[in-house]
Amino acid sequence: MTAATPFEPCAEPRAEPRAEPTKSLADDFFARAAAQPGHPAILGPRPEPIETYAALAIRVQGLAAALADAGVRPGMNIGLHYPSGAAYIAYTYAIWACGACVTPIPTELAGAEKRLIPRCIALDGIISGQRGHAELLDGAAARVGGELPEQALYLTDTRLREPPPGLADLHPAFIRFTSGTTGAAKGVVLSHATIRARIAAANAVMAIGPEDRVVWLLSMAYHFAVSIVAYLSYGAAIVLPANAFGVSILKAADDHRGTLIYGSPTHYDLMTHDADARLPDSLRLAVVTTARLRPELAERFRARFGRGLNETYGIIEIGLPAINHDGARAHEGSVGRLLPAYTLKLVPTAEADPEASDTPTGEVLLQGPGLLDAYYDPWRPRAEILAARGGWLATGDLGRLDADGYLTLVGRAKDLISVGGMKFFPQEVERVLEQHPGISEACVYGVSHPRDGEQPHADLVLAPAVTAQPDPAALEAHCRELLAPYKVPQRFRIVAALPRTASGKLLRRGERPPAQDGMSAPSARTSRHAQARP
Repeated sequence: MTAATPFEPCAEPRAEPRAEPTKSLADDFFARAAAQPGHPAILGPRPEPIETYAALAIRVQGLAAALADAGVRPGMNIGLHYPSGAAYIAYTYAIWACGACVTPIPTELAGAEKRLIPRCIALDGIISGQRGHAELLDGAAARVGGELPEQALYLTDTRLREPPPGLADLHPAFIRFTSGTTGAAKGVVLSHATIRARIAAANAVMAIGPEDRVVWLLSMAYHFAVSIVAYLSYGAAIVLPANAFGVSILKAADDHRGTLIYGSPTHYDLMTHDADARLPDSLRLAVVTTARLRPELAERFRARFGRGLNETYGIIEIGLPAINHDGARAHEGSVGRLLPAYTLKLVPTAEADPEASDTPTGEVLLQGPGLLDAYYDPWRPRAEILAARGGWLATGDLGRLDADGYLTLVGRAKDLISVGGMKFFPQEVERVLEQHPGISEACVYGVSHPRDGEQPHADLVLAPAVTAQPDPAALEAHCRELLAPYKVPQRFRIVAALPRTASGKLLRRGERPPAQDGMSAPSARTSRHAQARP
């Protein structure tokens, strides 16, 4: 198939020309490629090839044609099970060029976790790398509909449920699946217009443009809708290091004159251990996201490289409402000031930080552009979500504001655990542990770790008829069958009872109960959970 110009989606993967309110993010990218065809879009991981905006646009166009030939049509929702990298970017934009929506299926997940996504989110097809595609469905009737470029397959007959009736009206671009704090399946639905609004709000401070070269370190299945889309919408180049080792990150930043680095605390920790490489003078932002930046790491990075890190507040439901743009030592530990487009309210709660009584402290509520369009299941459109808190989005995070307007997060009401930038809820690990015949109850909680940010630990109550404690290696193997490696507890402790509130809720913070004699020993595993470079 052919196209009138190299930078416009082809006729087959598109429906009739869309009006401006339904303009897609692929349209934005093609317009940018037409404006700066020779500008680099992707640099690395190999030193030789430089993919320009023109080349990437043609690549996207070719993938869109292949998807259209495979049966992808406007209004479909397509699962993307593919490793991070240039091809992941191209496939995402190709799906959008076809008029379809993207639901990431992270390759980092265990098979059981991957299979949960098509059970909860209606997928009309799945694009998968040739490795691992057989583990995506529970022996259902999915079949390989054909081979695709970039060593990918297109799986058909993947719809295991019907989508919510209101989904099509939103012009969805992106559905991010999450199991939620209670384990009930849900997903965050983002439209093209919503993503466009949130990247515009973020760029009022980030000021990303064609002169920027962004060193990218995170999983694209978890981080795309504000970051990667913003870089390509505003004409920046994306730098992909050869791997996630500190020396490789620093070399990529120096070789390509990086202006931004976007990574987790784990990546910056690895960078501080390289004694010789340096950061380029061109670097203007070293953005740290996904987890709290520990004070000792912030100080070590400043001592090693002579500059501070730029902490951010990223939320899939809203985007990037705050960034510590100046990275000043006086405000280390803060996620920065609120972006101009957003409004914040702190609502006092029983969990508010008792050590910050002299500053406003409470649950963080937000208003502004780019709020999620809906929760997928149970279906809740934006208006209903916001109505629950009087027009505000409740984040579940606890924070405080200082006199200069800098926001510091002091806790997570939702009990999220973040391991090397990979976030999950402890409830899903507890359910797996409680499937073990020797375990009656489990409580999983995060413990601070100098490299990973946090590691999961588990307190366990033995089943009534069990007298011998389970072998820690057997518990680890049980978890590994059903969970991604970063979710497997690094330590198991046997306790007489789990601490609970008066209403019966598990307590995951504060002093832990004493372990019984013969407690399970710490795992001998070493930390391997840093997010891989695409």
